[in-house]
Amino acid sequence: MAKIKLLGLFLIFLASTSSILYLLWFFALIPWLDPELAVRIPVLLVTLFAFFIVGFIGYVMLATKPPKPVG
Repeated sequence: MAKIKLLGLFLIFLASTSSILYLLWFFALIPWLDPELAVRIPVLLVTLFAFFIVGFIGYVMLATKPPKPVG
């Protein structure tokens, strides 16, 4: 049980730290990072993920055999 709680604490710390760094990047408070990329990269990732889901659904529709008729 202690390992699970330690993992949970680590995930909370990771999420909090990542959120703070992302906000600093988004509002251009980190000078060596382009703030436009803070918007472009997540949009690209979400778009690619959506295309992946659509492609996976298409693959499943193509690869699945039709059900046998009842009766």
